[in-house]
Amino acid sequence: MTLEDNSNKKICIAFADDSTITQLLLKTLIAKDHRFNLVLDAEHGEMLLEKLKTTETLPTVCILDLYMQPMNGIETAYEIQKLYPDMLLFGYSTSTEPHDIENMLQAGVVKVFDKNVVSVRELLADIYQYLSLPK
Repeated sequence: MTLEDNSNKKICIAFADDSTITQLLLKTLIAKDHRFNLVLDAEHGEMLLEKLKTTETLPTVCILDLYMQPMNGIETAYEIQKLYPDMLLFGYSTSTEPHDIENMLQAGVVKVFDKNVVSVRELLADIYQYLSLPK
């Protein structure tokens, strides 16, 4: 999806994160951001996949935490890529370990953001900017 295709539409977004604080921040800031529409949220990957099966509106973008149980962000990314190959995936994790980032990227995540450095507001701005780039 490019933004030219949907210049008047909000970008549908979903996330899976087991941190209550991060969930609250994402919900609040996405709701306040005129560019995005939160269509799904989940506490872990398994819950997100179940919700994706039944939603009327599939998200264009999913934000995935890395460390979640029972299904982590890497496993979730692999499953989403199989079922919804056009969905853009972004990682948002406290892990900065190179092997974790590499595993996320290999699973189909476009970019991984460090929760310790990148605020939710910056995350959303970067995702919007990524979608604005010519493909």
